[in-house]
Amino acid sequence: MFEELKRKYAHFIIRRKYLKKNEHSISYIRVLSDASDFFIIMPKAEIDFIHALDIIRYYQIHKKIITLFLPKHKYNLIPDKGKYKFIPYDLLQINQINLPNSELKLRLKPKEFDVVMDLNRSEEVFFSAVANIVKSKVRVSFKKENSENYYNLLINDKQTNSEAAYRNFMNYLKMF
Repeated sequence: MFEELKRKYAHFIIRRKYLKKNEHSISYIRVLSDASDFFIIMPKAEIDFIHALDIIRYYQIHKKIITLFLPKHKYNLIPDKGKYKFIPYDLLQINQINLPNSELKLRLKPKEFDVVMDLNRSEEVFFSAVANIVKSKVRVSFKKENSENYYNLLINDKQTNSEAAYRNFMNYLKMF
């Protein structure tokens, strides 16, 4: 019960501090293919992390500038490290209510990207906050609990198989 209260309080803080209304309407025609600068939040789950590598490879092949947000201990799992930018975080930078601490917020706040992509398939308050701290017009994620509040392009995929879910996610993204 206490964890549920912490989660609700964290969502309240995110809505009050980080959510910004888009003043202009967004045309989703070619929004991802025309974008050049991507901020990709890598998944927390190990199996999802491995399958999400295909998505970052796809955008790297298409000459996109990719900044990866991942924990420091997963840095070595990324192939071709020289082709990506990184914003690593330490698990100590997550506060008691699962939000970024002030040091991490200060690092993220001035960052601006064309597209923010959260590749977590389950709800993670920390990553929802990170996706909304950085500046971007387009935020993409899987559909999950409370995701409508934080992202403006949601992919509804109910696959239990991680590999199939990320393959479907990538196919969906190719349409934009």
